[in-house]
Amino acid sequence: MNIVNNYSYKHLILLLGLVLVVFRFFFEPLNILTWDVFGYYLYLPAKYIYHDLSLSNQEWLTNLISAYDPTATLYQAIELDNGNWVMKYTMGLSILYSPFFFLAHLIAEPLGYPADGLSLPYQYSIAIGGLIYAIIGLIFFSKVLLHFFSHFTTCIILVIIFFGTNYFQLTAFDGTLLSHNFLFTFYAILTYYTIEWYKKQKLKYAIIIGLSVGFITLIRPSEVVCILIPLLWYSKQNFHKNKFELFKTHFSHLITVITCIFIVLLPQFLYWKSITGQYLFYSYTNAGEGLDLISPYIIKFLFSFRKGWFVYTPVMIFSFIGLYYLYKKNRPVFFAISAFIIVDIYITSSWTTWWYAGGSYSSRSLVPAYVLLAIPLGYFIEKVKLASVVSRFIVISIGLFFITLNLFQTWQFENNVISKERMTMEYYFAIFGKTKVCENDKKLLLVERSVETFEHFINEEDYNKKILYQNFFGERTDATTNTKGVFIMDENNTFSPGIDIKYKDLTDHDHAWIQGSARVFIPEKYNEEPPLLIVSFHYKNKPYHYRALGIKKEEIKYNEWNEIKIDYLTPEVRTKEDNLKVYLWHRGKKKVLLDDLIVYIYEPKR
Repeated sequence: MNIVNNYSYKHLILLLGLVLVVFRFFFEPLNILTWDVFGYYLYLPAKYIYHDLSLSNQEWLTNLISAYDPTATLYQAIELDNGNWVMKYTMGLSILYSPFFFLAHLIAEPLGYPADGLSLPYQYSIAIGGLIYAIIGLIFFSKVLLHFFSHFTTCIILVIIFFGTNYFQLTAFDGTLLSHNFLFTFYAILTYYTIEWYKKQKLKYAIIIGLSVGFITLIRPSEVVCILIPLLWYSKQNFHKNKFELFKTHFSHLITVITCIFIVLLPQFLYWKSITGQYLFYSYTNAGEGLDLISPYIIKFLFSFRKGWFVYTPVMIFSFIGLYYLYKKNRPVFFAISAFIIVDIYITSSWTTWWYAGGSYSSRSLVPAYVLLAIPLGYFIEKVKLASVVSRFIVISIGLFFITLNLFQTWQFENNVISKERMTMEYYFAIFGKTKVCENDKKLLLVERSVETFEHFINEEDYNKKILYQNFFGERTDATTNTKGVFIMDENNTFSPGIDIKYKDLTDHDHAWIQGSARVFIPEKYNEEPPLLIVSFHYKNKPYHYRALGIKKEEIKYNEWNEIKIDYLTPEVRTKEDNLKVYLWHRGKKKVLLDDLIVYIYEPKR
């Protein structure tokens, strides 16, 4: 019987691995090193092909972007005052990609492809690497489950997590090379060797724990919360007071864990020091996003129809019910898992953009935590196995519905029936169970936000228009031109008057269009930079969603009035206290004249 169970469990892992391969290569990975993945990966071609980790020579980077279109803007790197560019993301994934990068670099030219870092061999090789890490993750995940459950229950949990959650979408489709696939694997390794260390206290387990925590943190620094797993884990023989004695007895193992973590993180510290002059550097410089630990978005994160975890991954409700049975059966593990999950959800839901962009089906940031949430899920399954026939039928029916719903909604997501960033409750129910979307349904979505630098307002009929600000500068006169009602801009008047208003005073809606315009008089023989019309939001006096529009030099009409006009969609503000500013910025020293600065706001009619 054990042999049969053993082989059925191994066969299931093999089957799930084949499913990942089939779905991953259902479409050729012609351009998967894009957007965030391009940022994770950029260390490798910069270091080993172009020998330019500081990205100071932008020519090779511009050529890659032009040839392969991996990103619309270079948000993956931050320009510094010293002329260097620093990578926005830490190098953990680059290190994990590296064996497959070097293999591709070795075979690219013999196969007739350019050895430039983004040609087809690199795309295929690194995609295969992502699948290998995923399969390793499933193997160690199974090892964790087998510590608590039979082969049969382990197989049920594997099927539920694989097909019933967003693990499937994230690993089989767009997210194979995103951080969460790799984090899931390292969480499984960390949890397995944490269990082993508490059983046998071997030094090699402590080393693997330290390396795992180091790589998890190097992949995504906010995941340093993973340190709670080995710190809080208990076995029944080492509960409460005994834990302190255990750590005291094996103090050298604690030092080993810390040392291994430091060794893994050291390359990042050295990189930051060489590029920025600092051993620690915070690269998320966009004031519009960041951790808001004082005011997390827990309710939206869990229950919003935009990306709410329980809305799009309802099968995990069983895991939270299972916490009760875990508490009754294995209280030490209950406390360790509960503490970790509470802290993890708190941190992941504190990120300002809690919906985690368009590549996220459901709350992708919780996928690594499935390694731990699967344990209470298993205790729930064990309880259901002992329930009455009617109860088992009801729970199994609900579970199958949740799995089917997840697979269907994954299809909807991949085919743009479920919008990747614009979901609302009204739209969710309008397209529930549908394979096609009509135009009326689309009107229920959140406003479409362009990834381009400048937006264009095209549907004014859906909005109510009113004047937000106007200044005709009636009290000012330019003596040299004898022009009345103007504002003189020169080296002493770099910035014009303008509007400064908080979002809460601007509109009650989730967005509004701002339309700014001004007239600028450019004198003959003016040879400096023309003024810019600036529109931006500010969080604690730091600008974000900054837009600056001027007149192209070749289009300037000298000794005449030139109009500057800009359309601006309000961003998803960080707080309602963030303020909008609209004004002109004169970058030259010579005099120009400003008149008729007018700002309109367009608010949605619905």
